[in-house]
Amino acid sequence: MKKTALLCIALITAAALLQAQSGTVQFSFFYGINHHSEYGSVDDFQAGYNHFPVMPAHSPSNFGGSFAYFFTRWFGLEYDMRSTGRTEVTLTDPSDGDTLTIQTPKHLSITLNVLLEPLRGRISPYLLLGAGINRISAEEETYKTALGYEIIMQIPSESDRLDILVQGGIGVNALVYSYFGLRADVRYMVVFDDPYKVRSLNATLGLIARF
Repeated sequence: MKKTALLCIALITAAALLQAQSGTVQFSFFYGINHHSEYGSVDDFQAGYNHFPVMPAHSPSNFGGSFAYFFTRWFGLEYDMRSTGRTEVTLTDPSDGDTLTIQTPKHLSITLNVLLEPLRGRISPYLLLGAGINRISAEEETYKTALGYEIIMQIPSESDRLDILVQGGIGVNALVYSYFGLRADVRYMVVFDDPYKVRSLNATLGLIARF
């Protein structure tokens, strides 16, 4: 994955250098919240296998950075990487009401996005649409439920850790100085996990440098 990320950065950077006379390069760094909607179903309860089938809504923090190149004043491509941290959630066993409090796993998303910025100026709203991959980072952990049962969270297989991600969003870039400014961004993301799609709303604030 690291090699893929470096390759994408190299390709976009090369395109930027080739088109440097007419285009705009933008770097950004940001921090925010990634609100995940509830997913799962009590119908998936299986005694001895899946006692806690519903993942409640939760909102871990995330951070990241992006590199964008605008081929025209209004059209660009963005390479974006963002890491989402852990947060505490409480799961419920629908059969007996037992509860289990765990830490959600970290995950990393890498996307390539189309940027549309029709009103370029010191304040520039934009639209985006893109796709990429989402990878869970997990380790085997042992927890105890409220009723004293021991639960071992197994490490998912490599194929189960990696999923396709699509997203769309809106944002605004505001230049405070000639080349530096602030950025606000909201993205709706869908991760095609098995057996459920995981939906989230990601809101970030950050800094930009545009040349």
